Amino acid sequence: MAAHWGDGYYGDLYLASVEDLLGPRLSALEAEVVAVLLALRPRDRVLDLACGHGRHARVLAARARVVGLDRSGPYLARATRAAPAAALVRGDVRALPFAAGAFDAAFSWYASLFMFDDEANAACLAEAGRVVRRGGRLLVHHANPLRLALAPREEARRVLPDGSSVEERSAFDAASGVDRSARRLVRPDGAALAATAELRYYSPSEWGPLAERAGLRLVELTSTTDAGRAPRREPGPEAPDLIALLEKT
Repeated sequence: MAAHWGDGYYGDLYLASVEDLLGPRLSALEAEVVAVLLALRPRDRVLDLACGHGRHARVLAARARVVGLDRSGPYLARATRAAPAAALVRGDVRALPFAAGAFDAAFSWYASLFMFDDEANAACLAEAGRVVRRGGRLLVHHANPLRLALAPREEARRVLPDGSSVEERSAFDAASGVDRSARRLVRPDGAALAATAELRYYSPSEWGPLAERAGLRLVELTSTTDAGRAPRREPGPEAPDLIALLEKT
């Protein structure tokens, strides 16, 4: 696989700085949103794109046949321990190692699909659609750009349970929909890890054309706070995140 900035950012730096926040309760709540929106059934085969250390795969493996894909070998090693019932595959979201129509559903949680330019992002979405059967569903989750536009610059610092400190600075460009961040982690012994990230967040008005370009139909847009409501509302600036539910036509 070709090198990418995500290899440096989504490694020890990212996991060490957020692992205490991504506990079982949050993972179960997010997995429930995925299961409800994808209408998962016990025999369904579902692809967890960029599954990381397996926190969603672990929960969803009790409800469906889960396959997790990630480009990180160390993350997959952790996922093997966390989600022994899931099948795990190392690969790149830009060229999925699966046959067309191999899955009933697929999902990507927290912008894992959109780490490239717009052309490559659309190609990644189309590639995810390729491996889902006709009539199957895809779910893509990322931060809400309408909310970020209200406060485009943020700085945060906190101390982790092990005494490490993590600092992050981010700047969101509403015109391009790109959020750029720099994160630095300093261990108690003084060892430091640092990297930058660029993530693309698509606005509600952009999602229809993006889905069409990828050969998919946009079913609805919602958020984690509205996913359990009926009817669900399209996210506004108050929504904490954005979820696109798509269908393979």
